Amino acid sequence: MRPQSSGLAVASLVLGLVGIVFCFGPLAGIPAVICGHKAQSRIKHSGGTLTGEGMALAGLITGYISIAMIVVIGMLAAIAIPNFVKARQAAQQNQCRSNMKSIQGVKDVWALEKSKDKNAVPSDDDLFGPSAYLPEKPSCPAGGIYELNGAGEPPSCSVHGALR
Repeated sequence: MRPQSSGLAVASLVLGLVGIVFCFGPLAGIPAVICGHKAQSRIKHSGGTLTGEGMALAGLITGYISIAMIVVIGMLAAIAIPNFVKARQAAQQNQCRSNMKSIQGVKDVWALEKSKDKNAVPSDDDLFGPSAYLPEKPSCPAGGIYELNGAGEPPSCSVHGALR
């Protein structure tokens, strides 16, 4: 009688490879490890009727690697996510500063053209609109609200503070 390949060994190898290739981690890695250990046990106790020790071992190795990938992915996420948050906050702050510089620029032009002193406070209608200096009032990317303040004072944002 010719020995057969262990189906559990094949399943272990396939699951381990799927776990690595598709980054399924423990979803495929744990079943790969279980199938690999069961396959090795059954092959040992089969009296030579089952083969596939190499596939079972390869399934165990790929299964454990697949499980270990979760730790690596977790560490990468722990490093990357805070950096993405910082980069987003910095970009929002830079855009907000740029918006406030634009507002200050049109306030300066408004005060010069209208002969206003540095304490004069323009309204939104004075600066923004189809026939004004800017077509629309800029909006803070972080959801803040811009306060125009007097012509001689920089605008401020409720989130990022005053323009410096």
